[in-house]
Amino acid sequence: MLIPREIAQSIVEETGSIMKRDIHFTDEEARIIASMDAGRVGDFHEGAAEVLRTEQKVVVYSRKTLEGTRPGVIMPVRLHDQVVGVIGITGDPGEVGRLGVLLQRMTEILVRKAYKEGYLEEQLELEHQARETFVKEWADNSFDDEKLFATRGWIFNINIYKARVAVILELEGFEDYWYARIGSPDADVLEEVRLQRYRRAIENLISRHFPEKNEHVLVANGTSSYMLLLSVNEHMDYQQRKKLLTSRIEEIQAALDKTYGQRSVAGIGNLYDSPRELWKSVEEADRALRFGVDHKRPLFYFEDLGVESFMYDLSLSVRTDFIQRKLRPELLAAIPDCFNTIDTFYKNDGSIKKTAESLHIHKNTLQYRLKKVKEVTGYDPRDINDSTLLQIALAFYKIT
Repeated sequence: MLIPREIAQSIVEETGSIMKRDIHFTDEEARIIASMDAGRVGDFHEGAAEVLRTEQKVVVYSRKTLEGTRPGVIMPVRLHDQVVGVIGITGDPGEVGRLGVLLQRMTEILVRKAYKEGYLEEQLELEHQARETFVKEWADNSFDDEKLFATRGWIFNINIYKARVAVILELEGFEDYWYARIGSPDADVLEEVRLQRYRRAIENLISRHFPEKNEHVLVANGTSSYMLLLSVNEHMDYQQRKKLLTSRIEEIQAALDKTYGQRSVAGIGNLYDSPRELWKSVEEADRALRFGVDHKRPLFYFEDLGVESFMYDLSLSVRTDFIQRKLRPELLAAIPDCFNTIDTFYKNDGSIKKTAESLHIHKNTLQYRLKKVKEVTGYDPRDINDSTLLQIALAFYKIT
């Protein structure tokens, strides 16, 4: 985030007048943009560069230690958990150490004050939007020059060449809840503000469950969902990788439920190591999400889908027509527990014995039900050719 020079200079002058010390403020490129010593403005500050790299305080004991530095203490300045600049105080480290902590706190208070007064709010929002735009171009594979796009990624500390898995996390009941509040006759503009704050709070909560120095990417994906592009080790054992992904997502879902009473559903795509193929993982995550929502599954992997992996590409009218022609559900409903019987029969690989045991019915009862299915639909669930059509029709029926 860019702190305007005039705001940085006002912070330096205000804190410097109180502490009677040489104070300087550096930007995200470790260039001094404000100082009590005007001659230092524009200089590169290697100590600040180290603070930006580690996000930790740096103590300088000698001018010879780091380029462009003088003895003193240099500290990160944070706004909303993001480092937005670096503040430094010159002097003997033993004397200015405690002043440094006070300076850091004062500076962050002044930055927050400037933000609340609107000086930085627009800048922060523009940067947030710019990052979202970049990620969505990546997810849509809508960029042209890969080299230029990768360079843009570095601006946001995003390495597009990392192997990634896309996850789409959707909040259950989110839109209905906020529609009821915003659509109320008593609602005012503050409800919209609360909505945006709530969405940002959700985003921050998810981010806090990423490990430090991670390379994961998170952006809002519409009103009620978030897109996570998780950086993974493609050389890790497949089962171990899946276990770690599941654990991380379940941890986030548990935190959302505990903190906000917000339940969620997650769809997970496959792993891709090329920036030009990430869109595939995003599409796969979306299909897995829709299956999870339709079948009330909190978490589902695209790779675990069967015919469902393509069924969402078909229009509702096409699916409905196929169901009516092959399944005739209004007539099958007369057969006791019909749809569950067919589904269980196929889950047990067509075994009469196992299916009857699973349904807690006699084998003859099961045989009768399967016979009635054939009479109603014209397709025999026990015939390998007919069963393919019935399974597809049943899959369509579940999501239509």
